[in-house]
Amino acid sequence: MKKGFSLLELIFAIVVIGIIASFAIPKYLDTRDSALVSTLKRDISTATTSIQSYHLQNGSITKISDAVTLNPINWTIENLKITFQDGTTDCVVLEVKEGKLNLTVTPTAGDICKKLDEKEGIKSTIYDLF
Repeated sequence: MKKGFSLLELIFAIVVIGIIASFAIPKYLDTRDSALVSTLKRDISTATTSIQSYHLQNGSITKISDAVTLNPINWTIENLKITFQDGTTDCVVLEVKEGKLNLTVTPTAGDICKKLDEKEGIKSTIYDLF
């Protein structure tokens, strides 16, 4: 008699692994999205405070990158605009215009934006730059 696994044992092992994976993969993806939402919420708060502080100290702002440094994997930083894209659509935009800081959140841009809007309460807002 040869030593090894029978076909029935292999099929049983594959079924068990499949059942475990069917629970684990959605949980992993949801945890990853929740972590990104939490990071974005923190980044928005930090950027808003930093830009307001920089403007208060210097009287004006010509480049956002002078006031704040954000992860370039998540954010695209231009002169007076910071953008987070969910896929190919702009989800969160922070932009300095006419002495104001405009936060624009587009909940229809994707799942991350929807979670930012619904679960975290991040809405489009205009902040004063004093």
